[in-house]
Amino acid sequence: MPFASTTIRDRRRAEVRRRDGDAPCALQITADCQAVNGQIDYDAPPLDPRSFQVDHVVSSVEAERMGWSAVEADALDNCVGACRQCNREKSAGGRPSAPVRQTYVNPRFDWGPGSYGG
Repeated sequence: MPFASTTIRDRRRAEVRRRDGDAPCALQITADCQAVNGQIDYDAPPLDPRSFQVDHVVSSVEAERMGWSAVEADALDNCVGACRQCNREKSAGGRPSAPVRQTYVNPRFDWGPGSYGG
């Protein structure tokens, strides 16, 4: 289960926000999100569709399958900012998600040209 406590979740949200600033939704997979160019309402209540949430690039389930610990799965380099509706759409698995918009070079996933990461 991602973010074992609300303290960890809140701290990770603050870290992602500090790293990315007021960046748009990294997913932008719903039509509503695309219509507003991924704009996130950072002051919206938690259940608002445009509210800020943290999304795992590699899901907790997939991370566990790959042998990552819970700490590795929740690491900052595996988290991006997303709006609530896109995060829920991705989690529901209703349709394939768009690639995550790169906001910085993530050393864990940047294997460089000609390498395969394996």
